[in-house]
Amino acid sequence: MVEAERRFELLRATPFGELGEGPLAALSDLFVRRRVAKGAVVFLEGDAGDRFFLVAAGKLKAFRHTPPAHDITVFTLTRGDFFGFLPLVDGGPYALSVSALTPAELLVLNRPDFLRLTGDNPSFCVALLAHLARRLRGCLDEVEMLGRQGAVARAAHGLLSLVPPRTSQGVPVEVTLPFSQVELAQALHVTPENLSRALARLRRDGLVEHLGPRRFRIPNLEALRHAANGD
Repeated sequence: MVEAERRFELLRATPFGELGEGPLAALSDLFVRRRVAKGAVVFLEGDAGDRFFLVAAGKLKAFRHTPPAHDITVFTLTRGDFFGFLPLVDGGPYALSVSALTPAELLVLNRPDFLRLTGDNPSFCVALLAHLARRLRGCLDEVEMLGRQGAVARAAHGLLSLVPPRTSQGVPVEVTLPFSQVELAQALHVTPENLSRALARLRRDGLVEHLGPRRFRIPNLEALRHAANGD
């Protein structure tokens, strides 16, 4: 019973949370548990996308491999995060690779079970479309960011992307880079040197404070948003 309740609560925070308690409980029973050792690869970019994953414990990274021998971490995954969602929908290959940074426990849903679910729940399909629309809007925001000139605006945007949703505008917030500063520079399409100068400029302007390795404090979110917009 405890295990079933645990799965159910984790699923609430995914797109499947729109199903309602009855269908969500039925879906929860379709997930199977998988343990992953530290360093193990869950799947590689280009593999057939036939499963959806939900992190029950541990920490993983999603990354892309760039020639000749570099891996760029796109984001990290911890308890409650999910991945493999889009390939689950369209049957296409995985767009990123995922490996475990620590021993991890995953809950796995196979695509045939998912397809049966969508056929039986039209209302869920509507909720799914809304979720995909939100993701598309987020991608468009990223495209806009890449079109902005200047490393300062990109650095500000990168730090803002780490702020949890619904964070109050009037209070300072601390953020932690989920990867190295070099990898952040690669994600923002600036050189590491220019990113270092941009972060130093933000510190001089009082927009961020450096608290330690990969940790920053943002005193005023609105002021940093102005910097991200190039104001």
